Amino acid sequence: MLDTREAPEQFAETPTAPPKAQRDTRVWLQDRISAGWAYGLLAGWYGLFLVVQLIEPPPQAEDGMLAWIGAVMSVVFLGALVVTGIGLAVRRRWGLVASLGASGFLVADSIACPLTGHHQFGAFIVVQAVASVALAGASIHALRRT
Repeated sequence: MLDTREAPEQFAETPTAPPKAQRDTRVWLQDRISAGWAYGLLAGWYGLFLVVQLIEPPPQAEDGMLAWIGAVMSVVFLGALVVTGIGLAVRRRWGLVASLGASGFLVADSIACPLTGHHQFGAFIVVQAVASVALAGASIHALRRT
């Protein structure tokens, strides 16, 4: 049976606790991170960049719109890499966020590259994809720990 009577309003006489104060995102991003995380990720990015430059084969298809897209993606990635490097060098949490963004972009690039025919699927793509996923995982882990 459905009870349609309204329950009497009860007013609590006990004071309620104020909502938990949340830190401003700007303040959170400016927090310092440990030297181990900062310089470890910086070394990981430096190593990945060097290895990828050494083993990158010449592109298979580099004409028309694909060339423009590749150029734009290269500029965006290098910009993200510069921001990441600066953020990690000054040991700020925003460097970890930039590292996560750059590694996510590199994962997407690792998937798009063989799908568009820019490079054939091979060791270069595998190394780039595995290293970028590892750097993304390290960035997430560092964000959670700091």
